[in-house]
Amino acid sequence: MWGVRRSRQEWERLVRGWERSGLSQQAYCERRGISVASLQRWRRLLAPEPRTESPVAAPVPEFVPVTLVDDAPGTRAADLTLVLAGGLRLEIGPGCSAETLQRVLGVLRERA
Repeated sequence: MWGVRRSRQEWERLVRGWERSGLSQQAYCERRGISVASLQRWRRLLAPEPRTESPVAAPVPEFVPVTLVDDAPGTRAADLTLVLAGGLRLEIGPGCSAETLQRVLGVLRERA
């Protein structure tokens, strides 16, 4: 049957038949009297179109307004931290007066 023109439906049947047969293309084509090149060509033509996903647009970044506020009293990190015996920590911030620090250290000396 070389040189015979086949319809699209016939080629669909032949390609599906080869896929289900478990035979090599060469063996299937020899049994059906068709060329391997024709089977391969029709297999490509009948293959489902690869789905091309349309690219998803990335969301446009949004900016959120931010208000900067000075540190509230008592929330700023200490400039100096003394770790004392027993795990006691003394954090001294920038607003601590020398007088207050001297009184605190005096109390600590008395209790040591």
